[in-house]
Amino acid sequence: MLDGLHDRLHKRVLMIMSLVLALTCAGWVIWDPQTFADNIGGFSVANAPALIWATCTGIIHGMAFKPRFWFWQLVFFPPFAWAVMISILTTAFI
Repeated sequence: MLDGLHDRLHKRVLMIMSLVLALTCAGWVIWDPQTFADNIGGFSVANAPALIWATCTGIIHGMAFKPRFWFWQLVFFPPFAWAVMISILTTAFI
């Protein structure tokens, strides 16, 4: 079941979107972490690990890597990461 979902997500446009979102999140954290943290209400126990996980998932998907084992396919499922990255970026800049 997860193999089919990951196969449908293995499209170039979606992989580029994952990579751009992940690099944008990572870039803002590296470039100006204090301002980025202030814009999202501070790094907390909830949003900091979620941002790290979503960025890693975006890089994994954006580099066209597909986990083989079903558990890792569930852990690194790109739509969940997209939701986290988009919500954090919109919170930071809107």
